[in-house]
Amino acid sequence: MHIFKLPDLGEGLPEAEIVEWFVKPGDVVVADQLMVSMETAKAIVEIPCPENATVVKLYGDVGDIIHTGDPLVEFSEEAEGTDCTTATTNTGTAQAAEPTKASTSVVGELHTSEVKLKETAQSVSGNSIGVKATPAVRALAHRYNIDLAIVTPSGPHSTVTAADVERVVKIFADVGELVPLKGVRRSMAKAMAQAHAEVVPVTLHDDADITPWFDRGDITVRMIRAMSLACEAEPTLNAWYDSHAIGRRVIKSMHLGLAVDTKDGLFVPVIRDAQNYSAKAMRDKINTIKELVTARKIAADDLRGSTITLSNFGSMVGKYANPIVMPPTVAILGTGRLFQQLLLAKKGDDQSALVERTFLPLSLTFDHRSITGGEAARFLAVLMADLALQN
Repeated sequence: MHIFKLPDLGEGLPEAEIVEWFVKPGDVVVADQLMVSMETAKAIVEIPCPENATVVKLYGDVGDIIHTGDPLVEFSEEAEGTDCTTATTNTGTAQAAEPTKASTSVVGELHTSEVKLKETAQSVSGNSIGVKATPAVRALAHRYNIDLAIVTPSGPHSTVTAADVERVVKIFADVGELVPLKGVRRSMAKAMAQAHAEVVPVTLHDDADITPWFDRGDITVRMIRAMSLACEAEPTLNAWYDSHAIGRRVIKSMHLGLAVDTKDGLFVPVIRDAQNYSAKAMRDKINTIKELVTARKIAADDLRGSTITLSNFGSMVGKYANPIVMPPTVAILGTGRLFQQLLLAKKGDDQSALVERTFLPLSLTFDHRSITGGEAARFLAVLMADLALQN
């Protein structure tokens, strides 16, 4: 027998979810035959069979989460199976020739079965240890899988009663069952929690006047050009911060993380050396990575290593936001929905007139552990100055 364990899928992630099995117990498979499709935090990876063998057991069903290094498939090699059969026959013959010995370990006959029992591990919250409740109430909560820590007690001396548990059971029945987050959304939840725990975020808001070119220009491409110039002027925003060493790495090249929203969740593919692209090459690159993300064919290496992030949430709705900085990066820029505004402008000879201008709302969040307010303000000023140019 040979147990194949889930390998490191090359994304630095500790787990993956089973999307689809292409084999079943009893199948005779060959090396490199497609075996299973696994979804990591950002991509779907297809794993081939490692050898010519027979599938004996699958360690998981569709939707199960398997940790890296845990058993995935059990194989029996064809040659090994033949040897086992021969050995079993020979052993059986030898045993038949020997007289049967009575068992002296147990009284009577010990019955065995080939039926395999499958148990699902259930977590028990440590928060309910200090909750006041009688054994009967605890048994009731256990029956309905209710964590007593979330139940508001109504009994004397803050004791949880059976009625309290039944009330929570009814609430859960009304709102529906808990659906665990998986795949991209599970990864997003963990990443957001990490960002909230580590980063000290500060957000600057301002409006860039893009009237000279907005009706004939590519907003995303112009934003990336302006960001590269701003990173040259204030390179501290194009950096990684190490919270353990309390230090930062200022990075020369701008590896831009471009936030892309999909039905499966948020992806942030990386455009490496974004400062070197021409306008046309950048537009082609953006179109290509969006297609790959939508088809879930984006390579793992293209989803990591960003040094600064751009989020164009204004393409949907909203003028300003507080974008989330993802460690180890220290800055993210969000662009909001365009708006027009009338301004009083001088026309010469002390004459003034109302003119309509188009503005692009900007929201720059930075990690105050690594960046000062002055550095962030200068970064934003350089960016806005470039956006105001006609070409």
